[in-house]
Amino acid sequence: MRAVAERRTAPLTGPAGWSHRNQMAAIMAGCLAAAGVTLLLPSTPTYDPWAWILWGREILHLDLVTEGGPSWKPFPVLFTTPFALFGQTIAPYLWLWVARAGGLFGCVMAYRMASRLIGGRVYGAIAGVCAFAALLSSNKFVRDAALGNSEPMLAGIVLWAFERHLDGHRDHALYLGVAAAVMRPEAWPFLGLYGLWLWFEEPRLRRRMVVFAVLIPAVWFLPEWWGSGDPFRAGARANAPNPGSAAFDKIPALAVLHRFVSYTIAPVEIGTAVAVGYAAVVWHRTRLQGQTLALALLGLGWALLVAVMTQAGFAGNQRYLITTTAVVCVLGGMGTVRVLQGVEWVASRWISPRRAPAITAAALVLGVAIGSPTIVAKANNEARVRGGLAHEAYLWHDLKGLIDDAGGKQNLLACGGVFSGPFQTQMVAYELGIHGIQVGWKVTDPPGVLFRTRTVPDGPLVTKPTDDRYRLVATHGKWRLLTVPPIGKTDCPKASPWSPTEGTAGNTATKDAPLEVIGNPQKPQSSP
Repeated sequence: MRAVAERRTAPLTGPAGWSHRNQMAAIMAGCLAAAGVTLLLPSTPTYDPWAWILWGREILHLDLVTEGGPSWKPFPVLFTTPFALFGQTIAPYLWLWVARAGGLFGCVMAYRMASRLIGGRVYGAIAGVCAFAALLSSNKFVRDAALGNSEPMLAGIVLWAFERHLDGHRDHALYLGVAAAVMRPEAWPFLGLYGLWLWFEEPRLRRRMVVFAVLIPAVWFLPEWWGSGDPFRAGARANAPNPGSAAFDKIPALAVLHRFVSYTIAPVEIGTAVAVGYAAVVWHRTRLQGQTLALALLGLGWALLVAVMTQAGFAGNQRYLITTTAVVCVLGGMGTVRVLQGVEWVASRWISPRRAPAITAAALVLGVAIGSPTIVAKANNEARVRGGLAHEAYLWHDLKGLIDDAGGKQNLLACGGVFSGPFQTQMVAYELGIHGIQVGWKVTDPPGVLFRTRTVPDGPLVTKPTDDRYRLVATHGKWRLLTVPPIGKTDCPKASPWSPTEGTAGNTATKDAPLEVIGNPQKPQSSP
């Protein structure tokens, strides 16, 4: 057992003879290739990414308006702005490509970190595979990556920064820390502490750190100042969480931590406890395993920071805990191996060194059998996740068809006000070529045009008109179009006098609603 305790981590993880640069280039190329294949499936961004894509186009046209959307995020817009050059249809797919590749990259980095901290070889591979699978199957990880959220990519960036620090490349760790800091504000305190340490340990980096200290707040606050007139709008927007947020619990900080624990599967939690406990004992005796403890403290610190921010009124969504999730998955994979190493040590000492490998392999098979219910449950969840992603994908495709059926966006803009469900405002604005703030959802004052759909497949139609003069003009797939045209001659689509109003336009939450069946997005559906 002592031999295992004294084994130091390998300086690099990957094929022998490959430089770190070549390894990372191959990994990124593989992630991009795999992510590109996923775009053959029905694909679409979700609410926040739609805003980033919209803002990228607006920056390109020097007409940025961030009001009416989510909190500003600098990192994604660094991509979506040049992507806007490829046109309205291609730009969203380009961001999805990057975001999905980033999610895969996060899983690969979980593999690398678990393998490295175990010491490589066969045990390192087992720990890495467990960490990869744990992160990939973690709560909403695939959904967030598939829909274009940036948090799955953040997991890979943070783990890569930790790896570069362990390799002694503190400048690279600093650059990656800056990348994390322009992805989520939770990274700021960690980067600040690391920068303070570097200030004394790496004086050669001081000038760069001063530049970054100016650059990071500039890219967060100046675009918001341009786009909304308020440089701190992002913070105010983050303090207006959606219903269901942990911020509305009696003790939001505890609610965040409780939700995180409830979403984490038992095998990963047990593995994390084993890995941290083992590292603590070894460090106390030999001062080894400090790297594992440092990683655990990073994950714990991130979780506590999100909890404190939620207590202060921020949203506290589970995806904000992605760094903690990634760390727990790495430690969970390591814990699995620590158990196997313990079995090997006991078998070697009390039975026979020659039989120890066979007994250890049997223990691994037994562990997989014991964990099979969890594996099956995760596999069974795949269809539900895929169905939800397909639903959102067809929302975008069907919206394009609805706009075409109505005579184009100019005809619809002639109606006056534009309204949709709260989570569709950015997508509708993007397709109509207007700003996100120009799409309302709380009050549907006429004249105007209303886009109605279901946010989830079996949910209610949103948004409900607040004026009973809205009548159904057209349907296409998952959408219904209602209008109240302006008085006088107008290009706004007008319903016949006997068209249904909002009360009879299929406002029933049911999986069997005829217009909710996923089908050919190019084929308009008949009116109810």
